[in-house]
Amino acid sequence: MVKHDLVLHFYRVALVYFITFSSTIWAQTETENFLTENEGVIENSTTENNDVFLQTTVNKDQVYVQEALIYSIKLYYTLAFERGASFSRLEMSDAAYNKLGDDLNYTETINGILYTVNESRFVVFPQGSGEFTIDPMRFRAFTQTRATRNNPNLQTTAQRQTIELFSQAHQITVLPVPGSFPSPNWLPSSNVTISESWSRPLEDMRIGDSVVRTIQLDAEGIFASMLVNLNFTSDSRLRYYPAEAQQIDITENAGVRSGHTQNITLVATEAGKFTLPAVEIPWWNTLTDRLEYASLPSQDFDILTVDGQHLEQESSLLKNSGSTSNFWSSINLNLLLFIGVLLLIFTLFLAPTLLLLWRKLKKIFTQLLLHKDREKHTRVNKLPSINNSFQHLKQSCEQKNIKTTAEYFLNWGQAYFQNTALYNINKLDAEFNQQALRPLLKNLQICLYSEDNNKTFDFESFLQIVNTLHKNRKLQQGRATPYKLPPLYRN
Repeated sequence: MVKHDLVLHFYRVALVYFITFSSTIWAQTETENFLTENEGVIENSTTENNDVFLQTTVNKDQVYVQEALIYSIKLYYTLAFERGASFSRLEMSDAAYNKLGDDLNYTETINGILYTVNESRFVVFPQGSGEFTIDPMRFRAFTQTRATRNNPNLQTTAQRQTIELFSQAHQITVLPVPGSFPSPNWLPSSNVTISESWSRPLEDMRIGDSVVRTIQLDAEGIFASMLVNLNFTSDSRLRYYPAEAQQIDITENAGVRSGHTQNITLVATEAGKFTLPAVEIPWWNTLTDRLEYASLPSQDFDILTVDGQHLEQESSLLKNSGSTSNFWSSINLNLLLFIGVLLLIFTLFLAPTLLLLWRKLKKIFTQLLLHKDREKHTRVNKLPSINNSFQHLKQSCEQKNIKTTAEYFLNWGQAYFQNTALYNINKLDAEFNQQALRPLLKNLQICLYSEDNNKTFDFESFLQIVNTLHKNRKLQQGRATPYKLPPLYRN
């Protein structure tokens, strides 16, 4: 009985598992069939009657090499898309391109149907001549099944649909650079303009002055990298120092335009008239298909001298001053000749009188000079008193004054030898020739020119030697004087 119940329970469990598995398989199959029947795919729809289509345009089918080509791709749609809708990259060979601004979003009615339009624009620069192809672009998106408030004009689909569209390819003919173009710097543009400005007026420019010339070059349809610096050749009167150019690119939905600003510093080195050459930049007008020039006219101006004069005026002034100096030089020569003749006549007639007058004046001047020399000789040869000098010398030694001691020793020595030519201590030392006196005189000179002289000189020994010499001289004079008898009769 128990065994029969276990078998029955096993069959019941197996039946439940079978029913559950069969239901799962059936539900999955039904879901796949439902999705397959209700999800659609829209491919390669470029027809304007569709809910979604692409439209591409180029502004030209034929361009020159490096000429700007505007490529536009528009997405027209009435359906709402899920997030993630996107275009593929723009693919092309042998060309450079750049996106123009942000995407444009607007509405447009075609055949009574209101479309929302998303437009992307590109500027393309073909780099080589020949046939050039812009490959198709792919758009991929999924439709929305629920309405949103973002755009009430867009419709939803009952089932989620995949949108995959491909744009049209474009074949472009690229022409080479025309052989008549005169410059290696090829500039294909719809418009090129040039202008200039100066940092100061040219009318008052002097030697050594500098001025900055700013040249502005603007072009449409090309980038600034295609605009090169202008080359100027310096000469001996005007030096050119160009600075690094400033370039700018402006990208808009309508196209691209560029600016090129170049500053050149001009330094005047010589005075005179100078002509700035004209500036001509060749460019190819892509609208009229012909060669044109962006140009600045030549300019004539004077470089003034340092003092602000025109060189011609200064030359005329020099000529006038030269003629005036010649006139005055001729007048001066005639005047000198006339004065010379007068002096000659005056000299011939008055020569004897002048000679006598000269001799008289010479005699007077000679006598005056002799009298002056006698007075000087008398004043110089006047000897000091030997006794007075000795007394002063003795007082100076007692006072231990080195300066006055040396002074009165010189006076005493000159009186001793009766010679005023003994004007220094060395000469007196040579005349005395005393071994005991010589070191004292040497020490006297040392102390005379040193700061601490009173402590090192031996005044006592010096005075003793001088006193001995003074006494000996008196004795010698007493012996040398002969005795004379008094007269017998008084007068």
